[in-house]
Amino acid sequence: MYWRISIVSLILLGAVPPANAVEIATYGTGLMSCSTYVNAREGESADEVTFIDWLVGYLSGVNATSNRRNNVLGISGIRETKYKLDHFCRTRPLVQFGEAVGMLVMGASAAPGAHSVEVTNYGSGFKSCETYIEAREPQSLDNAEFLDWLGGYLSGVNAISLRTNNILGGSELTQAIYWLDNYCNAHPKEPFAMAVGALVTADHRNR
Repeated sequence: MYWRISIVSLILLGAVPPANAVEIATYGTGLMSCSTYVNAREGESADEVTFIDWLVGYLSGVNATSNRRNNVLGISGIRETKYKLDHFCRTRPLVQFGEAVGMLVMGASAAPGAHSVEVTNYGSGFKSCETYIEAREPQSLDNAEFLDWLGGYLSGVNAISLRTNNILGGSELTQAIYWLDNYCNAHPKEPFAMAVGALVTADHRNR
């Protein structure tokens, strides 16, 4: 299964009473537990990269969707965010990783910080559609990097959007991937983040 609905009580964010819990569609690595994340970080295993790819995708999705700030981390960086996640997840090992990231993002959104001129993307979002298509080849080892980033990005959109909490609606993540395959074949020089942004726009328009 690529995704499921996570029940996120915004009382944890100091926002609304527990009765107003919000159902947010979370994809991929965000469904794993904080304890799994901590084990990956402390063991410096290959699984750590999976979490980081998902994290930077999530932050990119939040930046692209928020109507308040297009650089949610402000003057902070990814490294500082990882340290905060380390502490948060060690003290709350049973919390889903996606929920942990969402809580930190809400805290960062409320804090003062720098506002960039353009939407801030991280990680695989900078790479070209052409590179994504190459990674989709059966023999490639880079496919997971893009798919983890995509799962994080869409989860970030769902968490921050005022219009939807499940951008794909009734579709599966695999359908989104096929859409991106077609789009990127037609626009090989575009950044991958732009392709995913086009996917999000198309899904908003079709719902």
